[in-house]
Amino acid sequence: MNGRSHQKIAMLSYAIVATIPTVNSMILFNNKYIHVPMGISLIGLATAGLSGLLVDADSQHSKINHMNPLTGTSNKVISDIEKILKFLLRLFLGIGLGALILWYSKTIIGELAGIKYISKYAQIITYAISFIFIVLGVTSERNFKRIPIIGLVYKKLSSIINVGSHDFIRIAMFLTYAGSSTILAVYNFTNLKDANIYLICILLIGIATFPHRTFLHSIEGVTIFTISASYVFNKLGYEYLTGCFFVGYISHIYWADIFTKEGVPVLSMPRFIAELLKKLGFHNKLVHALEKIGKVKLKLPPHITTGSDTGNLFEIIYILLLFVVVVIGFTVYGGKFTVI
Repeated sequence: MNGRSHQKIAMLSYAIVATIPTVNSMILFNNKYIHVPMGISLIGLATAGLSGLLVDADSQHSKINHMNPLTGTSNKVISDIEKILKFLLRLFLGIGLGALILWYSKTIIGELAGIKYISKYAQIITYAISFIFIVLGVTSERNFKRIPIIGLVYKKLSSIINVGSHDFIRIAMFLTYAGSSTILAVYNFTNLKDANIYLICILLIGIATFPHRTFLHSIEGVTIFTISASYVFNKLGYEYLTGCFFVGYISHIYWADIFTKEGVPVLSMPRFIAELLKKLGFHNKLVHALEKIGKVKLKLPPHITTGSDTGNLFEIIYILLLFVVVVIGFTVYGGKFTVI
């Protein structure tokens, strides 16, 4: 699902838990570690929405990375450079080919003049083709790709630019999170001297290094991020926001991505432990067992594809249903709003 849908689902999920007593009283939402108070807090809504986006922080194209001033700016700069390079490539190929036709126009006109039916239009055809190549090079990427041979050349070179842009965006994201982790660790070591801060540093490294839909989308991710969030909220004096964060986070995984064809991992660590053991030279039954566990995914119908027409329709209907539940719950149980 896309970022906007995840954000809406996270906020609506929190609103349902904070409004309907039967849901609120479930042990998942009210226990020794998690507490979601009744009544919708606007700060709680914002926290749930943000945590619903945080799950995709390991994807360089996610909404939260576009919102992040550092990763968002670097993404935009790299994307703009990619567009400029593609434009220059089209310009070079289009104008270059058009200029080449003009350079050899006499020869081309002479050849066309020898062809029956088009001989009297040879000059017009030659200059028109040259003009079309130049215009397409300047204006239309989609039509430029359709040009025989030259369009294929453009596609190949364009794909190389795409790969390079993707790699640079990934590197920029890694440097952002890894750099933030390093700065925070150094500051903590020299000033705060709080061992819990190092857990947050590790999570920042995890965001930068783990592939998408692995650690952040697993039970381990839910647990460690919720513990870290709890620590921060306790420091700020708003302990109840841990529950808001928890609801938003799990809604992304188990109430949204679980309906996609990719599903979500039951556990992520067995896969990485298996890969580590294989790199160390172990290929025993334990490694194979860990690999199998790491490949197990949770999926529920309709197994949508993000961005497809069916997927978009499902997201709209799903969000509307959640909104209806919130409205009914708010009306029946006399819900209330608070700022904090």
